[in-house]
Amino acid sequence: MRLLFPLILFLFSSFWAFPQQFRKITVEIVKNGTESPISGASVQIGNNAGQTGEGGVAVFSDVPSGKYSIQVSSLGYVPYTDTLLVSSTENLTLTIPLIESAEKIEGIQVTGDNQSQKIKLAPIRSVYIDTRAIATQATSLTDLMNRSTGIRIRQNGGLGSRPEVSVNGFQGKAIKYFKDGIPLDYLGEGYNLSALPVEMLNHVEVYKGVLPASLGADALGGAVNLVTNKHMGSKVNAYYEIGSFQTHRAGVLASQSSADQRWFYGLEAFFNYAANDYKALVEVVNPDTKNKEPMRLPMFHNAYNHIMGEAFAGVRNRRWADELRFGLSGFNLKKEQQHPALMTDAYGSLHSKQSTLAPSVRYKKNILDNRLRIDQFTAFNILKTARIDTLHGSYDWFGEFTPGTQVGESRLPSQSAIDEQQWVTRTNVSYLLQPNSKLELNHVFTSAKRSGEDPLGPRLQGTDIDILSLTSTYQKHVFGLSYEQSLFDDRLQNQLMAKYYRYRASGYQNTWFSTPITDNDRRDISGDYWGITEAVKYQISTSTLARASVEYTYRLPEREELFGNNIFIVPNFELDPEQSLNLNLGVQSQPNESLTLEANTFFRNTKGLILLVPIQAPNAQYQNQENVRGYGVDVDINYRLTEQYTINGNATWQDLRLYGITNTLDTWKNKARLRNTPYFFANLGASAKYSGVFQVGDELKVLAHYNYMREFYLETIPREAEPGGFLGLSGSADMNTNLIIPNQHLFNVGLTYAFPQQKMHLGAEVRNILNKDIYDYYRVQRPGRSFHLKLSYRFY
Repeated sequence: MRLLFPLILFLFSSFWAFPQQFRKITVEIVKNGTESPISGASVQIGNNAGQTGEGGVAVFSDVPSGKYSIQVSSLGYVPYTDTLLVSSTENLTLTIPLIESAEKIEGIQVTGDNQSQKIKLAPIRSVYIDTRAIATQATSLTDLMNRSTGIRIRQNGGLGSRPEVSVNGFQGKAIKYFKDGIPLDYLGEGYNLSALPVEMLNHVEVYKGVLPASLGADALGGAVNLVTNKHMGSKVNAYYEIGSFQTHRAGVLASQSSADQRWFYGLEAFFNYAANDYKALVEVVNPDTKNKEPMRLPMFHNAYNHIMGEAFAGVRNRRWADELRFGLSGFNLKKEQQHPALMTDAYGSLHSKQSTLAPSVRYKKNILDNRLRIDQFTAFNILKTARIDTLHGSYDWFGEFTPGTQVGESRLPSQSAIDEQQWVTRTNVSYLLQPNSKLELNHVFTSAKRSGEDPLGPRLQGTDIDILSLTSTYQKHVFGLSYEQSLFDDRLQNQLMAKYYRYRASGYQNTWFSTPITDNDRRDISGDYWGITEAVKYQISTSTLARASVEYTYRLPEREELFGNNIFIVPNFELDPEQSLNLNLGVQSQPNESLTLEANTFFRNTKGLILLVPIQAPNAQYQNQENVRGYGVDVDINYRLTEQYTINGNATWQDLRLYGITNTLDTWKNKARLRNTPYFFANLGASAKYSGVFQVGDELKVLAHYNYMREFYLETIPREAEPGGFLGLSGSADMNTNLIIPNQHLFNVGLTYAFPQQKMHLGAEVRNILNKDIYDYYRVQRPGRSFHLKLSYRFY
């Protein structure tokens, strides 16, 4: 940190020491062969971004003299890329024609887009999900991500249930989440993938295994970077969705920019509600036999109510800033709790709340003839969380209440209110050493201080001191240094990274157990670790590339893993960091315009894997589990039959097994599969597109998607009890069926209809059309067949 501020001071002083000449650039985008303007086209000159208005014109003021790349893209047109020389003596006016192109959708990836190609061709492997192409569909972000190769979204229930991403076998906190490159931890549950509308996003980047230095995180399995829309021009986008189980989703996105793109402001606001009263198979007590028997009953205390939004304003294209953006994000949610981690008991009153307001500021500037780039972000907020369990009595699965004298349905009575003060700052500095090499430094600092009160909670032994009133703290630094180089006319690209992690945490161990809590349970922990990564990509031919990466790294325990969440996850300050060696190898090929093929394989050797495991009912706790070693492979095929019809499919198989267990009672677990983790899943999708169906200028898209997930196991089972056959894909495990999460078949169909002029869209989808039983973590059942209808309207 002591070196960081002098460096920034030097960078700014360098900027003022080198005066530059600034010019105005006017760019007009038209349809090729005509003079018809194209509105809403994205134009980027260097790091100056803009969007054409109704007349197809974008204006950039105060552009420094120098050499720039210019990139133009618009849905339905072939992207345009060129080099632009801005002299110090004259303004520029450019007219650029775009050629129409049939949009090629590969599953949920859109090829031909410049940003998509840049990410897909990088040495570090990632999946690019273009949400613009599907924003009008009546589908969810989690469903879209579930269709991608090697990615599995896991949810405990319906809308609002907490999702976790599994990437190549890693899951939970091993996967990090970002919004525009900024860690999302400080925004709590308000920005989970289940609740986020696709309308607010431009695209999603899912990194598998290795992360670029610009994403400052100690991740093992990968990361999800949610990239929001660039707010250029004047536009309003509104939508409303209604669905089964009393589901309602609505939102509005509005932004305004000046004609010269020098200032902007806007608002994004979203609302989600669902009763989640779908039927689930639960065990109820037979009044005659007193035995538990399965019965399908509706959920009755499972609702989710959530509102979130962001107001923003800023300036761009100034001499002293490429962009300065001020934002105020906030959310408020209430989640009813139907059952504990396992579906063993019914709750009818217990619920949790969370809210925050988070001001932020982001500054971007290119200096030294655009060779040096500075990107600075900082935000502060107080995350407020409450858990309410004050009922005197209990509910059964029929929703019938039985009064009682004991406080709390969960045996953990609570009336808690917790404030978590959080500060996150991210500094990214990159320098272009040569046209083919770049050096990048990234630093992310996060700090959290948590305290609260709970009149019904535990006390420090021998005192009346509320345990929650004793402050818990957490601080983490993640430094990343990256060197990128391109050789042999860009056929070979190499990226070498070093990362340094440091953290410190303090709090009370053993909270919410039945044993007393004393001063001896106070824990103060800290540590620092190094990681190193090498990623290489080689362009074998114009249509084929190969990439490989190797990484040795650590993952530090996260706040929730240490603190717990005051709901059902209890603290554990005795966690050690995960340590892992990861290798990745892949090949990607496009032999012709219609066919794209990709295959990737990976190897993982992880020590001290952190998993959430059930403990004293109804609680769960993050614990260091056994060492895990394994490998896997995923394949992806996309084929465009004609301009109208596209099919795509992918499959993932992984073999992650325990090793190094020396405890005599547990040695049988060696070579057993990692519990509660799917080892095979596959997707198959098809889409069709028709124009002029009812009116000239309209468009109809029909989509179908099938997902299969092979059975996996709630607990560790002996290897000899596993099913046989090729790769373990036939038969079933020789175990108690309660430990088996069975084979699952999920089939969704939908359509979108774009009215003429493409401003109004109607989307419809039937999810789980076969009404199959779908399960996830801890065998918690997800919704059955549901219907969804969505209306979207765009104003430009």
